[in-house]
Amino acid sequence: MPNPARNTLAIIGAGPIGLESAALALELGLDAHVFERGEVGAHAIAWGHVRMFTPWRMNLGAASVRLLEKNGWTAPDPEIHPTGAELAEQYLQPLARCPELRDRLHEHAQVVHISRKGALKGDLVGDPGRAEHPFRLLVRDMGGRENYLHTYAVIDASGVYGTPNWAGSGGIPARGELYLAPQMSYHLDDVRGLRRERHAGKRTLVLGGGASAVTSVLELARLAAEEPGTTVLWAMRRREPRFAGEAMDDTLPLRAASYAEAGRLAAGANPSVTWAGGVEVEGFEFNSATHRYRVSLTDGDQARLEEVDQVMVNCGFGPDNSIYRELQIHECYGSRGPMNLSAALLGAGGAATDCTKVPAFGAQALKTPEPDFYILGAKSYARYNSFLLQTGFAQVSAVLPLLTPERSVGTPA
Repeated sequence: MPNPARNTLAIIGAGPIGLESAALALELGLDAHVFERGEVGAHAIAWGHVRMFTPWRMNLGAASVRLLEKNGWTAPDPEIHPTGAELAEQYLQPLARCPELRDRLHEHAQVVHISRKGALKGDLVGDPGRAEHPFRLLVRDMGGRENYLHTYAVIDASGVYGTPNWAGSGGIPARGELYLAPQMSYHLDDVRGLRRERHAGKRTLVLGGGASAVTSVLELARLAAEEPGTTVLWAMRRREPRFAGEAMDDTLPLRAASYAEAGRLAAGANPSVTWAGGVEVEGFEFNSATHRYRVSLTDGDQARLEEVDQVMVNCGFGPDNSIYRELQIHECYGSRGPMNLSAALLGAGGAATDCTKVPAFGAQALKTPEPDFYILGAKSYARYNSFLLQTGFAQVSAVLPLLTPERSVGTPA
């Protein structure tokens, strides 16, 4: 099989960062193709009922806007806060339909594994010659058929929403969780819409202390005002009602309001919501006769049992690194993200908890030992919760010029 052209680029993920990468790649003369295992904007659609903390002006990539406007698109009001569904319908899907991009976008095409053609993971360590071996992608379509594709550069912008964290103590599955996971919720349920019947008049356990858990609890509290008998048990590892991503003097008003209301709920402002801090999950059981869960919790040295109708595991998300396990990626042992960027985020100190204050680190921080392979977007931040779309767009503008044939030299980190 002949090698591909030197200007070839494979982009994994058709979300905001993947499509921004494709739009800028076309401007730079790269032969770019986007591979999406679902549909365009699948993650945004999955939490489509949720309104974003950031307004439109912070959620649009410059190259994407140029391509859209070239094709007659009119930008939405920059100060309006879109929902996930609006982000997909008014921005991502029109972008995917642009003639310049349409035939380069491959939906329902999952990149399962990536390697180097003719080189194993341990070959040519630190050797620029590794860049002469094109990437080899195993791609699976929705019918299960698999093919190999080859390219000289890869951007992984697949995000993290598809790989939620487990509920169990220490981050591994609790007893019974692997078996029961398919029937529990690990994402943001539309509890007042499509999932209303699942939660109305029921007792729901929400696990987690970040933005996802806050959003779920707030929505369930609103449901409780509409549907008598709806109650929430909100459990998290922290002993104090502080939330991941909570920032002093928050410059995002919607986020500040949500976290303030969550604090009031944790303090007992709503009798429908019970907050339990310092709690970890040991196991789940399901009674098929009563259709209720029996949840084993620990509070320090004390064990407690709770019975609930539904379980929402909102314990955050992490990167799926299985697709590049055969590449030379230096991962942070704490976050599982690219080491250079993780170290930069750690060095940012307190700013790393406030997404509006984290600097847009340059291309050097995004480099990995694998030449011409970059992890961009939310996946690059791994388990850090300080990512913004505008940060991802800055990553794209820093990295894409390095992948043009005249600039790409394959120098590892």
